[in-house]
Amino acid sequence: MCGQNMNENKSWYALDFNRIAPLMVTLAFILVLIQYSFYPLEAFFYDLWVKLDFSHDDIHEKVVVVTLDDESDMFLGETYPYSYATHVRLMNRILQDKPGFVNYFVNLLEPDSEIESRYQDEFSDIIKKFSPRHEHFRFGTDIDTFGELLPPDKLKNIGYSLATLNRDSLLFAKDDVVRRAILTISGEDSLHLWTAKRYREMIGLSNDQEQYKGTYYSPEADANFVLFKYLFNPIKKGVIPTIPFHRVVVGHFPENYFANKIVLIGPQYLSNGADYVLTPFDKENIKVSKLTVHANIISSLINKQTVVEIKELYTKIAALLVSLILSLLISRVQPLRGLVMTVAIITTILLLSYISFSVFGVWIKLAHLILSVFVVYYIWVPFRAIEEYQRRYAIQEETKLLKQVDNLKQNFISLMSHDLKTPVAKIAGIADILKIKYDNTADQRSMLDNIVNATKELNSFITSILDLTKIESQNLTIIKESKDVNKLIELIVEKLRFEVGQKQMFLETELSPLYPIQIDVTLMNRVISNLVENAIKYAGKGKTVLVKTWDDADWVYIEVRDNGVGVSEEDILHIFDKFYRVKNDSTHAIKGSGLGLYLVKYFIELHNGSISAQSKLGEGTSFIIKLKNE
Repeated sequence: MCGQNMNENKSWYALDFNRIAPLMVTLAFILVLIQYSFYPLEAFFYDLWVKLDFSHDDIHEKVVVVTLDDESDMFLGETYPYSYATHVRLMNRILQDKPGFVNYFVNLLEPDSEIESRYQDEFSDIIKKFSPRHEHFRFGTDIDTFGELLPPDKLKNIGYSLATLNRDSLLFAKDDVVRRAILTISGEDSLHLWTAKRYREMIGLSNDQEQYKGTYYSPEADANFVLFKYLFNPIKKGVIPTIPFHRVVVGHFPENYFANKIVLIGPQYLSNGADYVLTPFDKENIKVSKLTVHANIISSLINKQTVVEIKELYTKIAALLVSLILSLLISRVQPLRGLVMTVAIITTILLLSYISFSVFGVWIKLAHLILSVFVVYYIWVPFRAIEEYQRRYAIQEETKLLKQVDNLKQNFISLMSHDLKTPVAKIAGIADILKIKYDNTADQRSMLDNIVNATKELNSFITSILDLTKIESQNLTIIKESKDVNKLIELIVEKLRFEVGQKQMFLETELSPLYPIQIDVTLMNRVISNLVENAIKYAGKGKTVLVKTWDDADWVYIEVRDNGVGVSEEDILHIFDKFYRVKNDSTHAIKGSGLGLYLVKYFIELHNGSISAQSKLGEGTSFIIKLKNE
């Protein structure tokens, strides 16, 4: 008992160590992992959600873009930023269509002649007439190394706001991709926020800045920022109505083309990389014009399609929880199931993150969560593999030992059975000689008959054990030949007539004409003999045993039926089991090994046939054999 307890304690310790060791290693790795910010990976998932986002907006109903480009240069015979006279012509054309708002992203120069100065004044007057209280027109300014690029002095009073595009160049992924919009800087609204507010007022919506979810303040920049959603693919052409500068100047555009729209006017030169930026839709090639991104930001702010960033602390806590849960799951299942669970958890995390982004505008950072899952998997799987290997090795060793024991058992049974057959045969022979050679009294003849019958029973039991040994060692082979089953049955029945008469029973046959089929005569003789002898043995005095045959196109049927005591429903389920015997008052005195029906079933299955049994207590039992009709 002490040795057993010590083994159990060792087993428990090994099992416990196999659980605790990887868990401690996992937690250590996760705690180190969450100390780092994997911004490139975060940016990958964020940009993926942006591209897959099913949020959309009818941006063509809000924004029209007018571009100063190479085509307009050639048509007008001017170069950027064009003369004030040309801009006057442009504004006259646009304002005739009564736009809602105009954002000017052109870096106009100070006039270099008196004529240009007069056109500058005229340009200013046109804008002031269109926007007397500075509520419909705004210059968009940018910032360079020298500071903010302001409009010319005479145009400053018209109104201007910062319209720089914030690139992630110093923070986050540091890849110069535009993901955030500037809402305010030094307390002043950016051009995007200014335009969005005015447009929302025009269509009767509120303008509470706090409603922009995800807004955060940066003390270094003294500015409020927010992640915005791209409501359309900026690479895809035709989403935003775009028209070249020169076509507007000559009036070549449909009527009401600018009516109540936000008109963005700015440069878009293919030869000037400064007019283009990187976006989540293409982070390698600068293909998206700034005007397109400006339009997207304004539309996002109008629709309040901004993004809330979940604090990194929460994702770190979630990473620890996911690690613990996954560790618990993997520690209790096989490695393959652990892989399936890992894939399922990663898929679930990605799906929840995507849905929260697209539906609720909530960005769940994924780097720590995804990496934690991979860390857990790659730490636990080797430990689980080692544990599984140890278990399999132990099972293999145990199996080898069991096979050796089984072989020894079979060899012992085989040797003992063979050795027993000889003395049993001698005893039977001596008993027969004594019966024949000597004049015995009635009691002596009875005792000699008992000896002969006992040796027959013992010989039958030894034969069953030998057959079982052959079956378990898979050394039993069958030799088929073409044989009429009816003739085999007739021989068996004839041999048992005397025994039936002795027990005052009836043995009947109903044999339909059959074609010969392929059977092993020796084995099938044992099968039918066993069934008929069992029926004679268990049916009882005065009962009838019927052997019946018939066939169809596929099968030959043999039925052995009696009207004896029958077998209970519980026993009938196990009647073909090895060493199983029905135990009741009527069968208690009947001798047997419990192998007969087990061997019958096995021999029939060797012939690719089947056997079934039906019985009712007090009504009798029926066995039906099916053999291939071939």
